[in-house]
Amino acid sequence: MDEKLLARYREYAGTEEAFAVLFVKKHLAQAKGHWIDAVDFRRYEMSPDNMHFRFVVGGLYRRKLHPKYPPKSAYTVNGRFDEDRYLLMTRAITWETAHKDMDQQKAAKVRPLKFEVTGVSYDKNRGNRNFFRDDAPAEIKALAANLSDRTDPLWDKAMEYANAPEFVYEIRKVKVF
Repeated sequence: MDEKLLARYREYAGTEEAFAVLFVKKHLAQAKGHWIDAVDFRRYEMSPDNMHFRFVVGGLYRRKLHPKYPPKSAYTVNGRFDEDRYLLMTRAITWETAHKDMDQQKAAKVRPLKFEVTGVSYDKNRGNRNFFRDDAPAEIKALAANLSDRTDPLWDKAMEYANAPEFVYEIRKVKVF
C-alpha cells in the first residue's frame, strides 16, 4: 500500500474541489466516462451541505488511462476483508490516474468538453406574510392578531408553528459546450 498516495488523497478529499467534482458527477449525465476537471467553482458558504454550489465550471476529458487496482486478497487478513481500507485505496488510485490522464491530455493540447452547472439556494418562505404556518391550529393562528401580547399560555406551543426560513437548493442550469 502506498501510504503517501493515501495521505495526498485524504488531503484532497476534504477540499472544495473534491466536492465540486462529486457535484458535477451527480448533476451532469454527460460526465459518465469522463474525468472531471473543475476549473472554477463557488460554494454557498452558509449552507451546511458541502454539495451546494453557486456554480462549477470546467472540462470533461475522455478516460484514456484506466486505474489498476490491487487484488482484494491484499486487503484480507485472517480471512477478514477490510472493505473500508480497500475502497479508500481504490479511490486514491482512481484520483491519481485521473490527474495523470488529464495532465497528459492537457500536455497534448486535447480540448475537453466544457461544462457549467449552476444552482441557487433560496428561502422558500420569503414573502410569506403569515406569522404561523398553514398547518397551525386555528386557536394558534388567532394569536397572530396581537403578536406583542405573549401572555397567553398557548405561546409555548405556538412557537412550534412559527414560519421560519426554510432554505431550498435547486439546480438552475446545466450546460455542456
